[in-house]
Amino acid sequence: TGRPASDDMPVVHVSAKDAIAYAEWLSAQTGRRYRLPSEAEFEYALRAGGSGRFPWGNGAPPARAGNFTGGADVSPSGRRWRTAFSGSGDGAWGTTGVGSYNANAWGLHDLAGNVSEWVADCWHDNYRRAPRDGAAWLNPGCRSKVVRGGSWASSPEELRSAWRQGSDANNTTARIGFRVVRDI
Repeated sequence: TGRPASDDMPVVHVSAKDAIAYAEWLSAQTGRRYRLPSEAEFEYALRAGGSGRFPWGNGAPPARAGNFTGGADVSPSGRRWRTAFSGSGDGAWGTTGVGSYNANAWGLHDLAGNVSEWVADCWHDNYRRAPRDGAAWLNPGCRSKVVRGGSWASSPEELRSAWRQGSDANNTTARIGFRVVRDI
């Protein structure tokens, strides 16, 4: 909106390289190892033990499930989504404060909705030869990284638990952010 973001807003307009650099900086500052989650870790946390098409199961999202496109949502200028969950609405058009909606079954917030997130993996168009242990699939000189989890402006198709997209590691947008995980 052209104003400084409040402290509870997700970080956006950050590249995968910036997100990785932040995790490295945080590790150096704390003496603990922080990193971006692997693609497998992200989906495992997103599903929280479920197996449905979406993180909440199948069909339309329940009330307060997250910040994503709803047929009842209206922009400040009166626009509506062309592809949205019919009859749903979260009252937002753009990002909202982290944790504003219900957590998933494991107590995690905003894995689907609000902002899509960079993960550590390099982009591959299939999983052939992917690590079987859930580790990030990295390649030297990787230029494209994986984005997981839908954003506030994602179509219903992009909110599927298995949705993934490749993007240039230098790309920034108002729809992509990141989270870090800590090795224990």
